[in-house]
Amino acid sequence: MNIANALSNAVTIVNGSEGFTASAFLDTLASPELWTIGHGTTRIAGELVKPGTVCTREQADLWAMSDMTQAAHYVLKEVTVALNEFQLGALISFCYNIGEGNFRGSSVLEALNMGLYAVAADRLLEYDEAGGIIRGGLETRRGRERALFLLGCPLVVSPLRMRSSDPAADEEAEMAREDAEAAQAAETAAQTAREDAETDALNQASLDKIAKGE
Repeated sequence: MNIANALSNAVTIVNGSEGFTASAFLDTLASPELWTIGHGTTRIAGELVKPGTVCTREQADLWAMSDMTQAAHYVLKEVTVALNEFQLGALISFCYNIGEGNFRGSSVLEALNMGLYAVAADRLLEYDEAGGIIRGGLETRRGRERALFLLGCPLVVSPLRMRSSDPAADEEAEMAREDAEAAQAAETAAQTAREDAETDALNQASLDKIAKGE
């Protein structure tokens, strides 16, 4: 897995969704409310953004990349199954948006660590609210994250399913589908475990270089 590519995939979603703001503004939809700048940055060098802070687009890009690199570290620490660069990119964007604590307790991570990749992808769509209200921008962002997550994973791609009129049959089919996905995920993880073990050190070195701006 190429982590630099994963970060590039995340940047496309993050910058496109967050936009750019040169002057700090109070994000009243955050809980708690936070002063925000650039591409959704709330901390600079560990310090909370303060009213009156301004930046250039280049500064905003650097801050966002630093935060996404941190998110990449966190995702890789919390996820216990194999990921490709598309899945990691989607999860970086997701974690960057909802925060590390919320990512740890998310239903997305829960399903993913059970090996239910397609279920995890669908659960991304559940996180479309801010301030208790569904937001169109978040719906769009989650759709992009889901689409990116599923790229290159033909074995685990399952489009959003239509329900039948038989709840019992639906439940049985759902259980069978999840069992099949878990088996597929286990097979994929077994095939890639050796490669991942060999490249862990290289990936860590790549992340450290990116964090340093090298």
